[in-house]
Amino acid sequence: MPSWREVFLYFLFLGFVNIGGPVAQITMMFNHMVEKRRWLSKDRFIKIMAFCHMLPGPEALQLAIYVGYLKRKLWGGVLAGVTFIMPGAIAMIVLSWLYVRYGKLPQVTDALYVLKPAVLGIIAAGIIKLGRASIRNVFLAVLLVAAFVGMRFAGINFLLILLIAGLLNLIVERGSAVLKRSAPTLPLMLVGTSALIPFSDSRLFQIAWLFFKTGLLSFGGAYASLVFVQRGAVAQYHWLSDGQLLDGVALSVATPGPFMLFTTFVGYIAGGIPGAALATFFVFLPSFVFVLGGVHYIEKVRENRALQAFLAGVSAAVVGVIAVVSLDLIPGALTDWITVAISVAAFLLIAFLKRDVALVAVGAMVGGIIYASVRALAL
Repeated sequence: MPSWREVFLYFLFLGFVNIGGPVAQITMMFNHMVEKRRWLSKDRFIKIMAFCHMLPGPEALQLAIYVGYLKRKLWGGVLAGVTFIMPGAIAMIVLSWLYVRYGKLPQVTDALYVLKPAVLGIIAAGIIKLGRASIRNVFLAVLLVAAFVGMRFAGINFLLILLIAGLLNLIVERGSAVLKRSAPTLPLMLVGTSALIPFSDSRLFQIAWLFFKTGLLSFGGAYASLVFVQRGAVAQYHWLSDGQLLDGVALSVATPGPFMLFTTFVGYIAGGIPGAALATFFVFLPSFVFVLGGVHYIEKVRENRALQAFLAGVSAAVVGVIAVVSLDLIPGALTDWITVAISVAAFLLIAFLKRDVALVAVGAMVGGIIYASVRALAL
């Protein structure tokens, strides 16, 4: 069993180097925990990942919390999760401060000119990957398309879309009898959905509530969290523009840690350092609660067919609503044929040539720096 020192140092090290999204992060953990240190067997690792995949929020963080709990119980899980997040969160706060102070300088805008379209390509590739994983039959494909149409053209609230999609797939897969048994809980679900509306005008309270809701309901991981943040921080509260949100996403791609750390940037823009701290704490809090509270029920959760049917419907609809938000982000990234080419290249490299997200992100960062340097020398 690893010591407290080993748990702390490994997850802190991982927090500094895990650039490239959940696939790269989970691969690094598999190599260390299963193949190198043998903290877990391969079968145990796969079962834990299956459990984390069912939860809202970032899978890599949940895996870190789970392994920390297995090795050092409650506080081991907390330690693993916090050290996994901490380096990236601090880096995002520093980058957010620099962005606010120097974001309008030509060198910064030139670097983001290259990075933002690449990030849009990465998001598009993520949508394709989520779609392939979520669409197991024709009905789930119908739910995906219906979610896109309902949100894009009918303006239906996306939380309601996700709830309806989950219930419809539950009926199709498990029969109306399951719905009848669940009927008494439906009013509570609807009330719960409507209750996700802040009851205070305080800016800091709104930040805490928005990001708690984001962490609680982001089935589909970081890409799903974009929906909540764009609809809340941009469309509802007007804390920042779609272009600024994409700047934050671009910075998170360039930063180690969970992709969802772009929420730290949004919190900083909305409320300074207190806002960044609140956004970071509340967006990741549900992951800690779900994992640390659910470790004893992993088999029961995985074998609950009704829950899996509901979540399958939700996951399919999530892909549709992410696609809607991605369309809203296009004007802030694709401004000419060069940015279109960068975005398409990033998409093709990841979606079809199977290049690592980390390599594409680092390549875009380097390209942005080179472009900004060349432009500065030419002036």
